[in-house]
Amino acid sequence: MRLNHVLVVARDLDSMRDFFVEAVGLTDGPRPPFGFPGNWLYDGDHACIHLAEGSREGDGIVDHVAFDGDDYDELVARLERTGRPYRVSEVPGRDIRQVFVDGPEGIKVEVGFEMANA
Repeated sequence: MRLNHVLVVARDLDSMRDFFVEAVGLTDGPRPPFGFPGNWLYDGDHACIHLAEGSREGDGIVDHVAFDGDDYDELVARLERTGRPYRVSEVPGRDIRQVFVDGPEGIKVEVGFEMANA
């Protein structure tokens, strides 16, 4: 498994994007047509910071940490064995299946799989 991205929720999407672009040096780039406003910020060809518009009062601004997975069936079997609730979704316009699982203290983890591996 490899770290894929971190989703940051921002009240002021433009200011947060500008910070990551101007101060950190990332590039604003292509993003699938999700049904909510946001940006994907790239380090080279890797979209490492995903921004979404919203408010996370009390929960902080990091919504989830995402990994690229290698074995969808193994992950789902492990989650089933442990009884940990999860949900599966697909990225619009891309051949990627995502598994989301909530952990303690509100942490959320996403593991994404190329459809050929899911």
